[in-house]
Amino acid sequence: MTQNKKIVGITGASGAGKSHISQKLRDLGYAVIDADKIAHTSINKSACKKELCAYFGADVVRDDKIDRKKLGGIVFQNPEKLAKLNEITHKYILSDIAEKIEKADGNTVFVDGAVLIESGMNCDLMIGVLADKKIRAERIVNRDGITEEDAIKRISAQQDDGFYRENCDVIITNNCGEPDISAILKRIEE
Repeated sequence: MTQNKKIVGITGASGAGKSHISQKLRDLGYAVIDADKIAHTSINKSACKKELCAYFGADVVRDDKIDRKKLGGIVFQNPEKLAKLNEITHKYILSDIAEKIEKADGNTVFVDGAVLIESGMNCDLMIGVLADKKIRAERIVNRDGITEEDAIKRISAQQDDGFYRENCDVIITNNCGEPDISAILKRIEE
């Protein structure tokens, strides 16, 4: 835990709308760390990249960077390989997130990430963002430029809503319109 800072996780499966809620919090002046953006950098650091290549093969590297689309195609169809990817990458990503938290302004820092709970991220409060599977699939297709079939495979490889309901302190449903973040703001003020 970082001294004198309240760490609030924002988690949920792909396409649930975590980024939209994070942007609303940024607009209110809060520090928000995007774990996915940090992961892009973390997985390309030499030690992490070396471990990934040792397990998944050198063909997951293109132009000296991890080919995330190729790696995603491998892991989202195989739970064991997804678990291995997480085992390799989480330690690097969590270390880089901790550095960003230390440097962040303010007493409350939000960390937006799909697998914060599974990674062991230590938060004072965990927010779960949920949305219907059909809406999530549409968002993933539009955001990532993948097929609906691939979006559904990704959704199937992730935790269900019950997992977030059991492991989060606050649940926000984000199916359409503007999600109400007042529950988040109320809890961080406690």
